[in-house]
Amino acid sequence: MYLKKTKGTNGRIHLSITESFRDSQGKARNRTVKTLGYLDELEKVWGPGALARCEAIRDELTATHNEAVAPVALELHMAQKVDKRHVNRMCAGDAVPMAYYNALGIEKALRNHLAGRKVAYDLNAVCRLLVSERLLAPGSKHAAWQRADLHFLRCDASERDVYRALDELAVARNRVIAAMNRAIAPSREHDLACGYYDCTNFYFECDPDGFREKGVSKEHRPNPIVQMGLLQDASGIPVTYRLFEGNVNDSKTLIEALPDLKEAAGMQRVVIVADKGMNCSDNIAAAVGKGDGFVFSQSVRGTKSTGELRGWVLSDEGYRECGGDGFKLKSRQDTKIIHVKGPDGKMKDVPIEVKVVAFWSRKYAERARHEREKVLEKSRQLVESPGKYTRATHYGAAQYVRNIDFDPKTGEVIECAKKPEIDWEAIAAAEACDGYYCIVTSETNWDEKRIIDAYRELWRIEESFKITKTGLEGRPAFVRTREHLEAHFLTCYIALTILRLIERALGHRYSALSILEDMRALGCSELEANIWLFDHRTDLTDELFALIGEESPRKYMRRHEIKALFEKGKQVRWR
Repeated sequence: MYLKKTKGTNGRIHLSITESFRDSQGKARNRTVKTLGYLDELEKVWGPGALARCEAIRDELTATHNEAVAPVALELHMAQKVDKRHVNRMCAGDAVPMAYYNALGIEKALRNHLAGRKVAYDLNAVCRLLVSERLLAPGSKHAAWQRADLHFLRCDASERDVYRALDELAVARNRVIAAMNRAIAPSREHDLACGYYDCTNFYFECDPDGFREKGVSKEHRPNPIVQMGLLQDASGIPVTYRLFEGNVNDSKTLIEALPDLKEAAGMQRVVIVADKGMNCSDNIAAAVGKGDGFVFSQSVRGTKSTGELRGWVLSDEGYRECGGDGFKLKSRQDTKIIHVKGPDGKMKDVPIEVKVVAFWSRKYAERARHEREKVLEKSRQLVESPGKYTRATHYGAAQYVRNIDFDPKTGEVIECAKKPEIDWEAIAAAEACDGYYCIVTSETNWDEKRIIDAYRELWRIEESFKITKTGLEGRPAFVRTREHLEAHFLTCYIALTILRLIERALGHRYSALSILEDMRALGCSELEANIWLFDHRTDLTDELFALIGEESPRKYMRRHEIKALFEKGKQVRWR
């Protein structure tokens, strides 16, 4: 280590203690170990000997470092057995995510929530444990409590306290999300120019209870579900979420969620980007009526598209090649008629000025044909053996079959006078639309590229749902009451946000699932005399710890050195 003197433009000398190291690629780097301040200010406090005192601090830090990395003699007894009453292996993969947890201001938000009240447990410690477990070993709250001793950050709450804490977390939800958004805001820059919204659902193996209700399941299951609406910014960082009863239609969630979403994000005006499921008169009226905007995809197939619009999209007239790789587009200014309820309670037509962009992609056309072939195989099986399928299990195959219907109560196929047969006209109509997409937006001054680019970013929110369901295992929830479900999904949301922040800080060079895999592999085992052995390190491990200004753990470390990785107040990299 050496004392670095940096002369500023104002002539003042800044002092810091710096060490040299090699990064994961073997390149020589310098890292600031301790910032001391400006020499003239230090002389005011320490007098003329300020520089000598700084050198003494450097020598002390160097001696401490040399002592930490000095060889240690261990005496190993080959006949010794593992102590089954002792925790022999600990989790260290949550060091980086817990630095982000602290930087998000969640602890302060929870303490403010409990201001003036006393509880018998540390609410922040419980929340921190549940988030760590969601990232490293997702399971039940009981399992998380059982694994509390495997974490270097203590949580001394009893199992009953963990479940009591869920009630408090449900109430503190809005306060926690607001604190997180305030912490993230300086790094968002222009990421809130558009808000990306979508809705998914989680199924439960239980009876309907008023919250978990039967609805349209994304996984085609007959079980009760809970709807989740999620809003993200342009870089894929969650802004907020909201839960809805399972029988609420996807398109109805946006109207109720939009005011909460804007408040949580601190946005005056938001342009909502969403899929065609949100494209309805009520949502457009709600957005435009409050001065907001929208970018919605518009169905080209089926009854949700007018014959005139479908003809314009499918006509070759007006298209121009773009990029030369099987992609063409066109646009026009248009008027979209929406149906809204007037003050007298009667429905009336209201014209909205919009811009419509249509494009065709060879890649999308080939994908559509491939996906339809898989559905057609099911359609052929449905024609041959109608009794083997129900409304819930045909997975879209019935759209290409004539003379088939399902019982509205049981979902079973109803026998018809005519035998089921393949509907070739429906197949031809579907083929004509292969590769064509249509987008409608209130932002009539946006150019075509900006509109298409905004819409294409919707894949990030679909990926967030995949991460929540697969990587973080958002279900099964292992809790029953609505308050506990709210708390469960809050911890999932915090874990997802931390994961997305890390992914963005790494430049999106690693997938969220790869980051999870690396964090879960990072553990350590106690050898002897408080010496711990680490057996995992990759390039990703090095980059993860660099986000919090640390080297990845050495092969051998003492317990206090490991706990130093979890210290509060670490500066995290946001981008």
